[in-house]
Amino acid sequence: MSQTRAAIILAAGQGTRMKSKTVKVLHHVGGRAMLDWTVDLARQCGADRVVTVYGAHSPAVKQAAEALGTATALQDPPLGTGHAVLAAREALEAETGQAIVLYADTPLITPETVAKVFAALDGGASVAVLGFEPEDPAAYGRLILAPDGTLDRIVEFKDADEEERAVRLVNSGVLAAPASLLLELLDQVGNDNANGEYYLTDVVGLARAKGLTARVVTASAEEVLGVNSRADLAEAEAAFQHRKRVAMMAQGVTLVDPSSVHFAHDTEIAADVVIEPNVVFGPGVRIGSDAVIRAFSRLEGVDIGPGAQVGPHANLQPGKQVAAGSPAAELEKN
Repeated sequence: MSQTRAAIILAAGQGTRMKSKTVKVLHHVGGRAMLDWTVDLARQCGADRVVTVYGAHSPAVKQAAEALGTATALQDPPLGTGHAVLAAREALEAETGQAIVLYADTPLITPETVAKVFAALDGGASVAVLGFEPEDPAAYGRLILAPDGTLDRIVEFKDADEEERAVRLVNSGVLAAPASLLLELLDQVGNDNANGEYYLTDVVGLARAKGLTARVVTASAEEVLGVNSRADLAEAEAAFQHRKRVAMMAQGVTLVDPSSVHFAHDTEIAADVVIEPNVVFGPGVRIGSDAVIRAFSRLEGVDIGPGAQVGPHANLQPGKQVAAGSPAAELEKN
């Protein structure tokens, strides 16, 4: 990486469709708050400056973000995504390198995908946008390509005509650009649109008008799933669990019935471990090689030594350590 990077995490949404007293971005996927996922993503992608934008209704987001070591910026009132990014102006003005806009309600984006967004900038694009093709494009903003395959503009669904709405390549919201250029373009964004808001997406058309190049990087629809409801949250959890199960088996872990095993984000399991059906891992579990976790067990915050046998029907709580080679009989229902 040749230059510094900043990440602006947008977390100011109301989240009313969650029907919850808990702020949307503090709901968990894989035993971890969605905000935590996004902060970790930013850092894995080399952002040494991370700013979380929160709303006046959600002081809990400010508290959580600062506990994670990010700076915070208040967006009040909420006037669109462009306005939200400008709430972080102070941090962006101090950034001499690249900046990326991420979303705290999109927990499944991988560092590899974000690396491709930055690679588009390194390859000569002035603006890079992460897009995808969902089964149902619904009300997503459309990515309109120029004849040469570069990105010409982003049109919000409410402002799109019939031909533009027929486009299936849509906007995830993730956008990157040199920080100074991003601020320059955002200062030119107006709110003459159906919602009367300042759209971050308008920076693409403004960049093109200056003769600059914008490019699209694509990801799967699953990876850029945004969580706005309990149904979305369940879908994100299912996607995370599938991803984790596949990764575990690829690393040499036997899952007798993969769909019945549930992992946390930080579950660590060595090769040649056998996991029987209906096992749940809470956060903070590490398991040594050749251990067996028998059916209907729940583990959280425990270290299981190599060759140990746990369960069936074990309930191991934080602080428990199971020595190497411990027999199942010693651990039933602990």
